[in-house]
Amino acid sequence: MKLICFPHAGGFSLYYAFLRKYAYQNIERVLVFDYPRDRFVPDGTSADFQLYIDAAAGYIESSLAPGEPYLLLGHSMGAFVACEAGLILQNGRGNPPAGVIVSGQNPPYAVCMGRHTEIPKDLYEFAKKLGGVPQKILDHPEMCEKLYRLAEQDMKAVAQYVPAMPEPECRLACGLLLRGAEDCIVDPALTGEWSRTFRRMYADQVFPGGHFYFNQCAEEFSAWIDRFAGYLADGAQ
Repeated sequence: MKLICFPHAGGFSLYYAFLRKYAYQNIERVLVFDYPRDRFVPDGTSADFQLYIDAAAGYIESSLAPGEPYLLLGHSMGAFVACEAGLILQNGRGNPPAGVIVSGQNPPYAVCMGRHTEIPKDLYEFAKKLGGVPQKILDHPEMCEKLYRLAEQDMKAVAQYVPAMPEPECRLACGLLLRGAEDCIVDPALTGEWSRTFRRMYADQVFPGGHFYFNQCAEEFSAWIDRFAGYLADGAQ
């Protein structure tokens, strides 16, 4: 089974390269997608975020052999991308993911409650609050500025996101929620709303830490992913 990962706003594949360091029993290969932001032409409508979703769906299809099982992982903004791309491939193209791992994010339904419509006024302070920016980027003002401009572009797109609300029979088969106990983004009161996206949840696993909790527990984080893949490979769905 392949694991295909989608980064957060302002993020790129480097952030998730650590996932390739671990020996998995149930995952044969780890792929991390970089959004082709330079090819996106935003117009200030819901089509902006659809560019991310369509690019992700195309990448997934191009990365798989016919009938090859796959697992999706998205962190923060990437969780929305993974869910929406998975729904497209499942309901529109007959190629469903075995499961989807959503990390550091509220359910898509939260968007309908206005949870993702405002962009922080001070992006620098917001990024500092979330953490997760590599020190080698923080030490270089030009790299830091480029990163924040990417994050700004991504967050403007997320602000236009209109989530799919699939009928019960069209929801994704199985999900795994991973989150930090001190994450300022995730509202634990909303976790039950993942039932609007998934037919069932394997687990809601809480780790110590904030939005980028996995930086402090990378091995355990990877073990949960492998455990979930094994559960799916055993025919759980």
